[in-house]
Amino acid sequence: MRRKLYVMAGDVVSSRSITERAAFRRQLEQVCRRVNKTFLEDMYADFRILKGIDEIEGVLLNASNCYGILDMILTEIYPHSMRFALVHDFIETAENSRDVSRMDGPAFHTASDVLKSLKKTGLVFAMRTDDELLDRAVAADVNLMMLLKKSWSRRQHEVYSKYRETGTQHEVAETLGITQQAVSGALRRSMWKEISGIEEDLQYVFRHLPVKNLAGSREDSYEQY
Repeated sequence: MRRKLYVMAGDVVSSRSITERAAFRRQLEQVCRRVNKTFLEDMYADFRILKGIDEIEGVLLNASNCYGILDMILTEIYPHSMRFALVHDFIETAENSRDVSRMDGPAFHTASDVLKSLKKTGLVFAMRTDDELLDRAVAADVNLMMLLKKSWSRRQHEVYSKYRETGTQHEVAETLGITQQAVSGALRRSMWKEISGIEEDLQYVFRHLPVKNLAGSREDSYEQY
């Protein structure tokens, strides 16, 4: 069966330098399970690990939560990192199969090529849909966000992660064993409010990408060709 959907592929940066490979694989498996559960309605084929600990892939019915997926994965695997490709193109799948490892097609080949290109640039994200100008503009904003977060200290990453979970500075302070003033300072130095506003705009763009197959359910929101 041939369908036009969104393939999202991730490649672990400097995976060969990871010494605790078994522990990292367990961490990556846990992240994939969390993404698959959190964004269940967006999934056509769940994210899973491919090629040891080097790559993950999933197939999305729409691009609405692409940024949220990317940000969740990068936050959960910190201090390690990944680069991502989002491609809207045809996939080929066995009858009734939702296993990404059994799928093929132009979308997967393009995603592989995009990841190879990203590796040369040092950037985190690129996309290929039906609009090259939009692809470049959105990818530029995503990369700027990720590069900014990359400059954060470990403490800023910890505070960001916990604040996103709890939503209150008091709970973050209790969890990390620091003062609320320290939490407030870390958020201020990381420009949390400004970044949050930009991320809301990015999420809006992903929800309204002007390409086919943007909305629907897990079962019937794809186009069949």
